[in-house]
Amino acid sequence: MKELIELTNDTGMANWIPTEGWADLILEASVCYGQLSGVITAVDYDLAAGNGNTVRVRIFPPRVAQNPGGTTGVACNCLSAVSSTLDHADITITTYGDYDKICGFSLYKAKGPVKEGILNEMAKGLASARDGAILTALLGSNAYTITTTVSCNSVVTQAGSCCDYRYNLFNSIVSIAAEMKDACFNPDYVILNPSVAKWFYIGDRGASGHHLHLQFDGNDKLISIAGMKVIETGLAPSCSGSGDATMAIIIDSSRAVGEAWGKRPTFTEDYVPECDYFKEVVWMYWGTSRISVGGIAHVRNP
Repeated sequence: MKELIELTNDTGMANWIPTEGWADLILEASVCYGQLSGVITAVDYDLAAGNGNTVRVRIFPPRVAQNPGGTTGVACNCLSAVSSTLDHADITITTYGDYDKICGFSLYKAKGPVKEGILNEMAKGLASARDGAILTALLGSNAYTITTTVSCNSVVTQAGSCCDYRYNLFNSIVSIAAEMKDACFNPDYVILNPSVAKWFYIGDRGASGHHLHLQFDGNDKLISIAGMKVIETGLAPSCSGSGDATMAIIIDSSRAVGEAWGKRPTFTEDYVPECDYFKEVVWMYWGTSRISVGGIAHVRNP
């Protein structure tokens, strides 16, 4: 937050004006944010004002070495000139913002950090918008797709097999990552909705004949699948039994998606004295785009 802007009088504060005793806890809003933007993007570029609103990422095509001597090593054969067709991907910056008004008299009567809390939620909302836009880019067309059977309503029983879906999901993630590696990409992140990731927490992780290469941190949180980092976010597609639904996204973060900034979130506050209210406004100029289709893979339902 570079500058503090004012809030708006549209904010209702009746619930924050004391009539009873108050607990110390102030509960923040539940927002998924801050897990993708600035974490998995290959490009994080600041575009200076006066240069339009598009950032162009330059892409080199792969080259193939020549072997003019052939398998027998014939001397004095010449190399052939093969031109490279240089490519690019564009990231278009657009505007995001939020606006609220706070009545001065209501603010006077209210107990607690009203302005600070609303500004904090504004910042979280912008961060969530960035994560959501990045996820939309990742859910677009992709080079690699593999299907897995899903049963989101499966239950664990002591008597029988609970988790065929877990093994299918794991095998699909590993298989599609191997396809990416075969094409010389480097898959390093798996993005899952918690309703999908839950299957890696259920039951015996090392059941006989079904060993899964998973890593958990000291708080028993899943952090790695087959050596790839895991991001669980509620913005990713929920577990679904519908056909072609995406259950997991696997990416090469060095090339899959990029983001660009025109202006970092900037807060402004104005007081309107004749109306006794504060205007709280935040703007950011930001954009994201898929860069390399080959750096993205999906595990989908058949």
